[in-house]
Amino acid sequence: MNLFTCTNLIAMGRHIPTPFRLSIAKDQGGIELKIETILRIVPGKRLVAVTRWKDELVILKLFFQPGHWKRNLLKDIKGVNLLRQSSIQTPDIIHQTTTTDIAAGVLIIDYLQRGASLAAMFDKASTDAEQLDILQTATSKIAECHRAGVWQEDIHLDNFMMSDGCIYLLDGSEIESTMGVLDERTRMKNLAMFFAQFPIATDDHLEQAVEHYQSNSDLSVQLDIASLKEKVTDARVTRLDHYERKLYRSTTANRCVQNGNRFVIYNRSIHSEEIESFINKPNEYIDEGQLVKKGNTSTVASVRINNKEFMLKRYNIKGFWHGLKRSLQPSRAHYSWRNAAMLEMLGLATPHAFLFMEERFLWVFRSRAYILCEKIEGNTVLEQLQDSAESPEAEKILQEFTDVFQIMKKYQINHGDMKASNFIYSGGKLYVLDLDAMQRHKSRQKFMVLFSRDMVRFRKNWIGSKLEPLVNRLFVDIDTSPSG
Repeated sequence: MNLFTCTNLIAMGRHIPTPFRLSIAKDQGGIELKIETILRIVPGKRLVAVTRWKDELVILKLFFQPGHWKRNLLKDIKGVNLLRQSSIQTPDIIHQTTTTDIAAGVLIIDYLQRGASLAAMFDKASTDAEQLDILQTATSKIAECHRAGVWQEDIHLDNFMMSDGCIYLLDGSEIESTMGVLDERTRMKNLAMFFAQFPIATDDHLEQAVEHYQSNSDLSVQLDIASLKEKVTDARVTRLDHYERKLYRSTTANRCVQNGNRFVIYNRSIHSEEIESFINKPNEYIDEGQLVKKGNTSTVASVRINNKEFMLKRYNIKGFWHGLKRSLQPSRAHYSWRNAAMLEMLGLATPHAFLFMEERFLWVFRSRAYILCEKIEGNTVLEQLQDSAESPEAEKILQEFTDVFQIMKKYQINHGDMKASNFIYSGGKLYVLDLDAMQRHKSRQKFMVLFSRDMVRFRKNWIGSKLEPLVNRLFVDIDTSPSG
């Protein structure tokens, strides 16, 4: 079993093999701990792992960022102490030390083995009632923190742990405090950041969750729900901005592979030898797959990788001048990758994007590009509705369109190609396809001009059909004028 130093850990980045040994200071000497599993890692900065201490499983936090580890260690300890002083449950720090070479700080922390994060519980919830119950559990704990004048700066459900009927707060580094009562502005901001982490559909629970918060808080006046909803929208936009900046580098979810010939980002869940083979020879998979579309600008095929069906789209180069123009611009696959992640974060259905790749020349100059997505079985909306204009299903599908368009308007997103063939209704969900022209706008005025064009193009799909009256009704509650 390897003995790793902090220098080794920094060099390995995210790819640290386990188990390994780590030498830490103890009683004027040192002992070696076996790091069995890494739970979380921020490359070059810190990791959270499972190890053994005095024959008990514990959590080890290692802070190893050169020049910053002492500050980060003390910030975590300070946060834990603030929680304990406020009688808010958090796992105990069992031992504090450094590595034997004094290159990193170490915290040995109580391991809640029978615990489950509220994030995991929320993901497993099968009904709205179960989700609401988890939200109310979390907001009760948030209210308890606010009564004590403390709050989590980066607040999310992974930092709430349920164990033996009690809720524990994790990650002391994110704990902030103020002297005395927490002011309403900070409460509202903290609650807005909390609710912004969820898909938009969860906003239906917001009022009930806030009522639960207020019944457990020390507020003498009611929070302004309308104002909070606006702040949630603003916080969600901030989260989108932050999230999109992380999409083109290695993260916990995605792996980045880059050399002079290609730039690739793919979801770690599909990592395998066959994915490596696909990255080297994507066109062979198109040739061997089932061709769906063959055009000058793009080629689409159904391909099989690791015995699973995917849709692969290749963005072609039409000729020399087109290639020259595209060589220094982000590819359409680049935008599709970003927009698929954006829609998923908002809770809108779209085929999950597993991989995007750009062929490169000398690292910088782009050529063809590829996007590999989940395969959604089903007919396009136009095919589904052409013979069922009077059916309840048609009403339901058009209501789904209303919801999607309202969300796009609220978050200033225009699609750019609103052909009916770019939407599939499957499994009770309306899937949005062909995302390479989609944009999220900062300027309301520019957005409304493009959104208006989107709506005009969408209505053209149904002119002269039995569905035209239904589609016209859809727009009664959506202001699509450029000044709207």
